[in-house]
Amino acid sequence: MKLLRTKMWSWSNIGQLKVSVLLLGMIVGAYFNDFVIHYVWIILIAAGLLAIRPAVAYLKD
Repeated sequence: MKLLRTKMWSWSNIGQLKVSVLLLGMIVGAYFNDFVIHYVWIILIAAGLLAIRPAVAYLKD
């Protein structure tokens, strides 16, 4: 399996990946903020769910 390859991404996959990375960045960058710590599991689950479809589309033949 070739991991790094050229692939055309759809606009929805790019958008989902960007939102996923944004939510993950909120957790890492503002870890000591009370709001983010209070909702860390909800944000983490949302980031994971948004990252699934682009990852599957990338790894699919």
